[in-house]
Amino acid sequence: MASGVFGLRKVYKKQVQNVTDNNLASWPEGATRGYYGGGWSPTAINTITRLDFLNETVSNPGNNLPSARYALAAVSNASYGYYGGGEPAYLCTITRLDFSNETTSDPGNNLPTGRNTLTASSSSSYGYYAGGFYDPPPGRINTITRLDFSNETVSDPGNNLPTARSGLAASSSSSYGYFGGGFSVPYINTITRLDFSNETASDPGNNLPTARTGLAAVSNASYGYYGGGTTPTIINTITKLDFTNETVSDPGNNLPTARSSLAATSSSSYGYYGGGEIATPPFIINTISKLDFFNETVSDPGNNFPTVRYNLAAVSGGASVARGKGYKTYGYVSTVTQYIRFDFLSETATDSSSASSPGSITSHGVGQISNNNYGYFAGNIPSITKDAERLDFSNETVSSMGEFLPVVMSNISPNVKSSNYGYQVGGFYPPSLEYSNVRRLEFSSEVFYDIPTVMPEKGRYSQNFSTQSYGYFMGGYYYDAPGDDWFTTISRLDFISETVSIIGSIGPTTCDGRTAVQNNLNGYVCGGSFPYIKEIYKMEFTTENVSAAGNMPYEISGAHGLPDTHYGYICGGWSPASPTSSNISKLDFSTEIVSGPTNKFPAGIRSANAGTPN
Repeated sequence: MASGVFGLRKVYKKQVQNVTDNNLASWPEGATRGYYGGGWSPTAINTITRLDFLNETVSNPGNNLPSARYALAAVSNASYGYYGGGEPAYLCTITRLDFSNETTSDPGNNLPTGRNTLTASSSSSYGYYAGGFYDPPPGRINTITRLDFSNETVSDPGNNLPTARSGLAASSSSSYGYFGGGFSVPYINTITRLDFSNETASDPGNNLPTARTGLAAVSNASYGYYGGGTTPTIINTITKLDFTNETVSDPGNNLPTARSSLAATSSSSYGYYGGGEIATPPFIINTISKLDFFNETVSDPGNNFPTVRYNLAAVSGGASVARGKGYKTYGYVSTVTQYIRFDFLSETATDSSSASSPGSITSHGVGQISNNNYGYFAGNIPSITKDAERLDFSNETVSSMGEFLPVVMSNISPNVKSSNYGYQVGGFYPPSLEYSNVRRLEFSSEVFYDIPTVMPEKGRYSQNFSTQSYGYFMGGYYYDAPGDDWFTTISRLDFISETVSIIGSIGPTTCDGRTAVQNNLNGYVCGGSFPYIKEIYKMEFTTENVSAAGNMPYEISGAHGLPDTHYGYICGGWSPASPTSSNISKLDFSTEIVSGPTNKFPAGIRSANAGTPN
């Protein structure tokens, strides 16, 4: 059987930093779909199969490559995927897939040389097709061909792989493309680095532990993962490349089945290895295996290609930054048994039937912490608990975390978070009523524990913001018999030292039940109760000054905020005018004007439990 390699597309890595820097034009956000194109099954095919990262469903939309081909490669930017080269007859054709409508076409700017079993990698501006095999001899080549995404011109800049090779794979960091393995008489383990800044190619010297060809690779922000291949025995090994120091290792969590000539695509949370050739009948498979970037476990979820195939190519597309509202795709709020999904593009809220609660979160008083991959919903009343649930943003599945909190807790404030940790403060803790300790969740290990830091104010119901350096806790409520007390203190948590200090106060009215939304520059707290108010106050992060910033259209308390890049959505809540409000209103960050309600929660849902954007 013929042996070749897929093309693959890296996940764009600088998404988090560019959101922080308000530099969304430079790098698109995590893609929402993977597209596997072409292949052999057991003849050449032109099928494009779509994998929806949200729910991991697989389908053939029907818009295919203009011609059947295999042993091709692919690159992509935020708008298009480009499938280049392949067989039969050493093709040079580059076919474009438009992610907005999934149509395909051949623009006419092709590879200078027809070739097969090449690979490909992408920077923010260019796609690079590397290596491959062509006829006549010497056959294998070291050429790196560049596709300019801005005008779709194609050229050979002249900085090539140090060694001619075919059947290689590529992963990418934000600065480099890494071309690993391949066949160069015999199999090789070399990893070649392409510097995106100057397009020079070199061999740093840290190579794959095993020489192989016909492998596939995926990337997240920190690592590249090279899976499968032929040595000449077909293997299931996944090898990890650490982008920070370019060290290479085999972690030991491998593909469930040894396979070669497969293709790979990535969401922000998972890598998906699809199809391939195996050593025993039926020889060609349709399996899609999932690598969880969070814990590096590998599984076969069971949603596979409709048709067996190998020697195909894959890209990731449908980037959420192209959705038109901002850099996020959905917001989620938890109810008693269900999570409600708010679509930032259509501004509609619907039941997320795939995200049913397994039952540990059964009432209200719930707080949340989130990172780029998961939302953690913890705490509960009236049955106060340590329990928590985890919502996976990539596929909307919810799992129970069991006794997750260090202590039983309810009425937890929304989180603040640094790049590595999430922090919870305050809450209602029955043995001592209010709670002042700071609890820290380490995202990498999912371990939650108290740290020595104590808040200046014991209490609950504060509303919070996060910047790169600090978390801000805005006011709250403190119960300590014989009286109640609401406070307007602003406390700041330094993420480096994990110390807390009081830096000011918010608004003249002492109240709780405020709602918070933020963008990169400012944080806003809206409304509140006892008395009910509709005032909005703004904190400017660069100066930490707080000022009045207009009003809500109505008095509101206990709502939940879902911030996107350009708008903040104030969802549900209690209002004297509408005690069971299911309204969703929109704060335009550019004008600081609130409009709405833009839509409503389904089934008259009010404030629900807690909310987070993905």
